[in-house]
Amino acid sequence: MNDSSIKAVYTINHSFVHLSATHPLNVEWLTVPGDIPPHDHDYYEVSFVRKGRARHLTESGMDILAPGSVVVVPPRGVHAFTRIQGMEVINLYYLSEWIAAGWREQWAERGLVPLFLAQAIFEQRSSPRPTVLQLAARETAVIETELEEIRDELKRSQPSPLLLKASLLKVLVRLSRANESPQDVFPEWVWSVIADIEHRVDNGRQFDLHALLRRWSFTPDHGSRLFRQFTGLSPQAYYQRRRIQRAGALLLDATNSATRVAAELGFADAAHFSRLFTRHMGLGPRDYRRKYVVSTTSNPK
Repeated sequence: MNDSSIKAVYTINHSFVHLSATHPLNVEWLTVPGDIPPHDHDYYEVSFVRKGRARHLTESGMDILAPGSVVVVPPRGVHAFTRIQGMEVINLYYLSEWIAAGWREQWAERGLVPLFLAQAIFEQRSSPRPTVLQLAARETAVIETELEEIRDELKRSQPSPLLLKASLLKVLVRLSRANESPQDVFPEWVWSVIADIEHRVDNGRQFDLHALLRRWSFTPDHGSRLFRQFTGLSPQAYYQRRRIQRAGALLLDATNSATRVAAELGFADAAHFSRLFTRHMGLGPRDYRRKYVVSTTSNPK
């Protein structure tokens, strides 16, 4: 199957699977009634096969799904299901902006970031493609119990963000360990640049590429080109991308106004922040809050 043989005929957006500021992830137990044509999503989807069989199609080819199979679909990843035979699945969905905040600690788990966050954090050089994993029976049971706890917590009138994030990370760590082909980690100097940028974003500080790369044997321009080869972004572009993603996570909290977020992340003013946010996200802070149903009664800005 070549790269042109499967194209999305429709897109499923976050609202269809009920992702919002108060519910930044969701879990559903579903019966698949029949074939599902090629489609993509604007969010990450992880699908766990509990019963039955099916053929799973992507640009990379075809996989046979059976109990224990897990399909990880990044945003814009195109896939389809055919020859469904009594298939039941558990689908897990989550907002990248929410889980990507503070991801440095997650990088220690080899494969977690490349598999579950890279499409949101970096500029991928190739089109995103779903990944199929296979879990042992014991691991499947442990993860299913964790997903049930997430579902129960989501039924509460005010789900705990801490419990939800902790439970989700436990599931993602277990899945990343089951991936037989983890992507290579970055060279130490690339990681050093990333870590410095993340620290600056977390503390609302400006990024100075020339100062950072003085410790290396190559020029800032050459270092910037090398950084782009690994991440798809220049260091400065990565810094701006992560600032905006951090802003998105903060805006999901109704107590944070756009003005407050702009000040916390070191933007010159709210207007400058709004322009950059719109450029990166495709919509302004106000519309972004409306998209994820953030109540702004006490913080109209």
